[in-house]
Amino acid sequence: MDLTVLGCATPYPRPGQPCSGYLVSESDTHLVLDCGSGTFAALQTHLAPGQVTALWISHLHPDHSADLLAWSNWALNTQNAPRIPVYGPPGWARRLDQMLTDDSALVDGIFEVHELRDHHTVAHGPLTLTARVVEHSVPGFGVRVESPTARLAYSGDTEPCPALVDLARDVDLFVCEAGTASPSRFHTTREQAVHTAIAAGAKQLLLTHLASALDPDALTTAPGLATTVAEPGWQWSSGQRG
Repeated sequence: MDLTVLGCATPYPRPGQPCSGYLVSESDTHLVLDCGSGTFAALQTHLAPGQVTALWISHLHPDHSADLLAWSNWALNTQNAPRIPVYGPPGWARRLDQMLTDDSALVDGIFEVHELRDHHTVAHGPLTLTARVVEHSVPGFGVRVESPTARLAYSGDTEPCPALVDLARDVDLFVCEAGTASPSRFHTTREQAVHTAIAAGAKQLLLTHLASALDPDALTTAPGLATTVAEPGWQWSSGQRG
């Protein structure tokens, strides 16, 4: 299993810094977890959009979902574009229809529309995705991705909660947001992310979606937990495990 950070900026993109998006690949299966502003362009430095197996959207804030518009324009203007499965919070397709057109069935015609729920599970190739409801200001989900080679968890945006520990239980890589500098509702601090990773027995922590007040060079670390701060283009492979 391989992971590539397409972007991790919040709350808006900057030059060379797309918002949240992560490419998870194994063999010929390629999943995009979140597609915040700028990630559609970043994806194309790694593979063509038509090679993507599925999109998975944690919640509908623009820094995690705005490039659904770019994906839609690609699908509408690409001959024989594949009808890619998209998994997102309830109502995501209707929201996208309202931004694109008066046609309430347009999105259903260009994507396979799926709505997430707690414990929603789906398999694509060797990768199995399990969603859990997490605690954010809008309906939000984290995801656990498992294959014969590795286990990975992604928090989406959330404050610490029991579901987050369940998602990260014994994973090889825990991709966790650090969207607040001090404890608050709906986001996680660096220290809370480390605590969750330790409680879950995660082997490695990737801090992402850092609050602007945080210094990315000032890592919060813990003995026995490999910790890294995400940046666009950062890559991880299950073959790197020691």
